[in-house]
Amino acid sequence: MLKEVGRSRTTDRTLVKYELYATGLPKNPTYTLLEIKISGQIAQVMNEVTLDAGGKAICAGRPGTCRGNGPDDPIDLIIFAGKGEPKRFALISDDAAHLKAFVSVTPFPNATADKGCRLESVIGTPKGETTFIHGSGFEPNEDLTKNAESYGEKNSVVSKADADGSYFAVALPNVLGKASGVTTWSVKARTATRYSRFHGVHTSLSRAQAFDNRR
Repeated sequence: MLKEVGRSRTTDRTLVKYELYATGLPKNPTYTLLEIKISGQIAQVMNEVTLDAGGKAICAGRPGTCRGNGPDDPIDLIIFAGKGEPKRFALISDDAAHLKAFVSVTPFPNATADKGCRLESVIGTPKGETTFIHGSGFEPNEDLTKNAESYGEKNSVVSKADADGSYFAVALPNVLGKASGVTTWSVKARTATRYSRFHGVHTSLSRAQAFDNRR
């Protein structure tokens, strides 16, 4: 998991600092830390990473391990992101087993909550051409109505919540002849007693809007 340990402000963005923890992985091997970018590209962040007794990713400073500011120095991941933009990382062991662990975090969620329910949009491609909609807190298997609108183009679909009360959909919010804009996505229960449980998420279509996290 990624544990947030601080935030700082630069001229044009907010930086979020995380520490990385792993559970279920052996402590003996060294690991390579990778970032899986939203474009699908994979970038190496650091190699020869180790885990301390509590599972925290560190630079031990011993021969064959990465070096930090001192022995057993925690690895700090400094992240900036746009609203709804996920950051994904992987740890892969350097031994023959090549054990893998993955983690994802959205530093600035594009989410709304009401009456115990939550709806969130997560950018799936660099310009938001594909966006993932995650919902939770609905009744198991209850009927849901999805309404989406972009530039006056409307779409309505009836579906069901999953057995655990969650909801998932893929939004493709492009509109012919439009280079940017906003999509409004709402999900509500069909029954009259649940009608007031309404959730809306705005999904940006332009790179400028999707990646602007200035506050």
